[in-house]
Amino acid sequence: MSRIVLVTARWGASHGESGAIARLLAGAVSQRCEVGVVSLCTPGPSRVPGPATKTRRDGVFLVHEIAAAAAMPVRAGLARAALSLGGEDRLPEVAGARLVELMGGRASGVVELIASLRPDSVLLVGPETWWLPEALGLSVSGARLASVPLIGDDALADLVQLSPLYGGVDAVGVVSEAERRRVTRRPETVIGPARSRPTELMELDVAFAVNRPAANQLMVGMAQFDRFVVLLTGFPDGSPGAVRSPGHDYVGAGLGPVAVAEVAHGHWSVSDKTQLREVPVRPSRPNLWKLLAHAELCLDLRPQGILGRETLESLLLGTPVVVPEGTVAHEHAERSNGGLWYSDYREMFDAGKAILDSPLLRATLSTQGSEWATMRHGDQERFAAQVARLSLG
Repeated sequence: MSRIVLVTARWGASHGESGAIARLLAGAVSQRCEVGVVSLCTPGPSRVPGPATKTRRDGVFLVHEIAAAAAMPVRAGLARAALSLGGEDRLPEVAGARLVELMGGRASGVVELIASLRPDSVLLVGPETWWLPEALGLSVSGARLASVPLIGDDALADLVQLSPLYGGVDAVGVVSEAERRRVTRRPETVIGPARSRPTELMELDVAFAVNRPAANQLMVGMAQFDRFVVLLTGFPDGSPGAVRSPGHDYVGAGLGPVAVAEVAHGHWSVSDKTQLREVPVRPSRPNLWKLLAHAELCLDLRPQGILGRETLESLLLGTPVVVPEGTVAHEHAERSNGGLWYSDYREMFDAGKAILDSPLLRATLSTQGSEWATMRHGDQERFAAQVARLSLG
């Protein structure tokens, strides 16, 4: 059986969407291969620490934790904001070295640890692994090297420091069309400077398992509300993609006679023309599925991550979406014909009312979105085959 080592700084629930993708990648290849995980733990000081390692069991995975340089997201965010004041979709190369340093992830001794696991293939997951393709070149000679950068349509992808993730590997996996477009802007993706053959580029259809029987149960506290829409302003708890709620009265007035169920950080609430109530449930993904499965549509106000997981789950459950224009969620809505998109609140209300006022339009969007999402992001075997091909060739 082939042995694959997955290396990432995104292992664990605290890493949100990226952490979920890292675990799904490991799960996908574990069906066909022996998988070891090297977790670059980044909570320590900013300097590069010594080779402190710990091995633990995490479900079916044996995880080798190694202390790594800490990420500094606040400083990175401030630097990005200052560098983006010109409004251009490009970061100055002179700032690249500092920006990648602020991502953290460098770890002394990790190359030796990976080599000791004797991998047939090494799968690098996340931008923090940008420095490893060159470092692993001689230590794991003969092993296939693949990467899943998890950068999305971020201008960071254009920095020369990150080019090893595209050109210094045998294969690159991207998780959206927007990420594929961004990556192919780099000439290294076509011919890797450290490789004698072209780097293969694959789009991965990350498959999410939605518990449909559980989702069919109406969520506690929603029985007295007939028609309602889901308003996403913050989920999951702790994620950076929260926005200030525009207010239930304002949303209700814009959409007409329909209740509004808001999913926000730490609390969920629902209102109609006569009342506003807290929903007495623990904010969780299964409860979100129950809410989405019975909603007329899902209005998402949040800035999107690299994959738009909640949009995909809504489509899988047959609920049309209204999402921000220019995001990966917009990409899903357009490719699936399962939703609409907006550039401001006025367009959001117009799109939402169009769906609410037309049972035929809602049914059409529901069917198209569900069929597309089930085919592209609901097929576990298809996703496992894609990841196996990325990892093993």
